Amino acid sequence: MKRKDIITLAMIAGVTAVLSFILTSLIFRIPVNHSLTVHTANSISATFPDIKNDSNYNTIFNKGALDPAQPLQLGNTQNQTPFNGSPQ
Repeated sequence: MKRKDIITLAMIAGVTAVLSFILTSLIFRIPVNHSLTVHTANSISATFPDIKNDSNYNTIFNKGALDPAQPLQLGNTQNQTPFNGSPQ
């Protein structure tokens, strides 16, 4: 390539860069108004509702359901450590 060709390519690249910058700034214009509304959460209460006596919760929860927090006895064994390997 001759020196004249390199200068011509550099000029074309420069003009193209300037034109592309101007066109993209026109196409992707940032809106001026930046006001947004933000939803806020209500504060969490430290008190828990009385689920057993409140009529609103009695319709949702089954009174005859098992309480998963309570231990259940399955079978008639009295072995408190079933995985220690000793026979009953």
